[in-house]
Amino acid sequence: MKKLLIITGPQGSGNHLFSRLLSLHPEVEGWEELKDNYWVPSDQEPFAEYWVEPNKLIAEHFEGKDYHLANVSCPFFYDGTRYVPKILEVAERARSFGVQVEIAIIVRDQNINKLQQLRVRKEHTTPIAQDYYYNTLLSSSFNVHFLDHEAFFLHKEHYLKWVSKVLDFPIATGPEILKFIDQDANIKYVQYVDEYWLDKVVLSGCESNRDERIG
Repeated sequence: MKKLLIITGPQGSGNHLFSRLLSLHPEVEGWEELKDNYWVPSDQEPFAEYWVEPNKLIAEHFEGKDYHLANVSCPFFYDGTRYVPKILEVAERARSFGVQVEIAIIVRDQNINKLQQLRVRKEHTTPIAQDYYYNTLLSSSFNVHFLDHEAFFLHKEHYLKWVSKVLDFPIATGPEILKFIDQDANIKYVQYVDEYWLDKVVLSGCESNRDERIG
């Protein structure tokens, strides 16, 4: 049976990152341009027009390989216009062709995600995504999973091996997964904290425990 994995996330949550990672396996028909380019406009993603007009998706799209990947942020821009993608309609249409569909929502630290959106789009759009995910996708008949941005950067290939098992979807885990990655994308948003009010409480507790052990 053919299988389609749809990945989605709020703007800036790692849609391009996971699209590249999950397109690398030779058995997967994914976003080919991202394999050799750090960034490609979202409206050039293979399913881009279908998120706006799902009825344009045809069975022939799934010819060839057995595993297919589609990606869209929520909201996303197509031809200069912002849309809430019609993910559910695309999933239902693919299923009508006999394709098994799984959906995965990308999760990134909410504070960093907000800062990224404000930096790039000047607007916090995560609530738009949450409204769609909670009221449309999570209440649908499709299996919906969560992909963790931070888990990938911490555990890399070990995390991807786990995701591959959970989704029953082939995922590459070789050195190619680190292409275009020289550091965690969150670093630019993180600052060292010199002191926090809880530090003294923790240190005091440690000193007390040490004294008890000595006594």
